[in-house]
Amino acid sequence: MKSKLLERLLGSRSPDPGCEVCFEVLDQYVEAVLRGEDTASRFPKVVTHLLQCEACREDTEGLLAALRTDIFQSEK
Repeated sequence: MKSKLLERLLGSRSPDPGCEVCFEVLDQYVEAVLRGEDTASRFPKVVTHLLQCEACREDTEGLLAALRTDIFQSEK
């Protein structure tokens, strides 16, 4: 927890690729999150960007919430 806070404050060692690059693979990233994969090693640039960009982080969290709700609803 403390290291994530420090990364947000100080930035990470990886350069931030920007919103556009993140958006291009967001669907793959979200699917990997839902499958419980290690997204930090598979999508290090996306993780770096999401740590630094509140707007993209909120979009990602919203997409995850919507998909989790949809998955839950379809299991009923």
